[in-house]
Amino acid sequence: MDSIYGIPMLKGFWIRNFKSLRQVGVGSCFTRFVFVNVEKDQDDENVLSHDLGRVAMFTGANGTGKSSTIDAFAFISDCYHYGVEIACHKRGGFDAIYSQGCKGPISFGFQYHQPMEAEVATYAVSVQCTKKNKIPFIESEILTYQRDEETLPVIFLQNGLDKTIRYLAPDERLSNAELTQIEFTDHGHLGLAALASHPKYPVLASFRTLFENWTLCYFTPDPARGLDLSLPRRQESPRGVSLSGVVRHIVKHYKHDLESLRARVAAALPNVEQILFDNADSEKPLLSFMLRDRNSPVPITHLSAATIRLFTYTLLLKENMPAPLIVLEEPENGLDWVHRNKFLETLNDFEKTRNLDNSQVFINSHHPAIANSLHPSQVWIFETDREGFTAVERASDSILFESGADLDNPQWFSMLFDDQR
Repeated sequence: MDSIYGIPMLKGFWIRNFKSLRQVGVGSCFTRFVFVNVEKDQDDENVLSHDLGRVAMFTGANGTGKSSTIDAFAFISDCYHYGVEIACHKRGGFDAIYSQGCKGPISFGFQYHQPMEAEVATYAVSVQCTKKNKIPFIESEILTYQRDEETLPVIFLQNGLDKTIRYLAPDERLSNAELTQIEFTDHGHLGLAALASHPKYPVLASFRTLFENWTLCYFTPDPARGLDLSLPRRQESPRGVSLSGVVRHIVKHYKHDLESLRARVAAALPNVEQILFDNADSEKPLLSFMLRDRNSPVPITHLSAATIRLFTYTLLLKENMPAPLIVLEEPENGLDWVHRNKFLETLNDFEKTRNLDNSQVFINSHHPAIANSLHPSQVWIFETDREGFTAVERASDSILFESGADLDNPQWFSMLFDDQR
């Protein structure tokens, strides 16, 4: 993941016509979706605009689109690595992920800060399928800079399978003539993958790091107890099976800070005095832990599920160069109040002390303790509208405009939903 172009900082994103996400904007995306060369076919007036920070939490009832939002990131990542046809096939095909009864392509947009630059970049991509055979293809991609009040178009990639160009742009003044247009013959893969290594487009290279190295941690302890022989990886796999790969990656690339990292992680784990990486340079490192009530090291295979889970989260958040985007699915599961409080301390430390990189954490959770530990501006509430599609609002807006609760109250989340009962 280490890139000379650095890690982008997501300001916001939007998703359209993907599963239940007919039209969702999170963070400082556009206050209005703007179509180019097509008439608007849906109401685009009510998309909120707020910056995403280092930590954001998605909460709401089951079935409101939280996991679909995370899967949108996984979908783009799959498109980048394997192509759009495989990305759709993994999810049951194009029709299975297309929002029922809607018009236009499946579309995604991401607004992000360039590392060490003031400019804000916007990357947007649209996915369609052929009418006859339902074969998905990348319809268009667009990349722009936003400098002060001016939008600077960088690149527009068009596959041209359809005469109607249906892409989204961040500015009403943007037109096709202002864009550097490139015709691609490969309709199944992102132009981002082809052009990200080109020195002319460093803004694409930095954004590539997000989808090459983002981390989804949907953790189960049993696979993590085993030590797989996969290649060293920065990110934890969705099921926890590459925990040893994460350890090997850290040992290989950050030997100079290994002792410090072990001490930082051990300090965040209840009843753990020291972490030992035995045979760390081998293909099968051995993880063991010195516990306060034991005289000899305890191997990871004998640790409690809560300790393994908390160890994994802490390692992801405290390593020297964390993944650009870490997504934790219901991290409170399996944690008692002691382990949960330790996790919240680590999360708070990540938010306040990480200032040399742009790593971010998204959390899908229902737990009030996690929400109460964050400011309401960091929490996004997912609901379903009358038609069954996802609607999202920032918790601070709900508090200010509906309940009148105090934004600085440490129990704001509990009070908000008590008021709504």
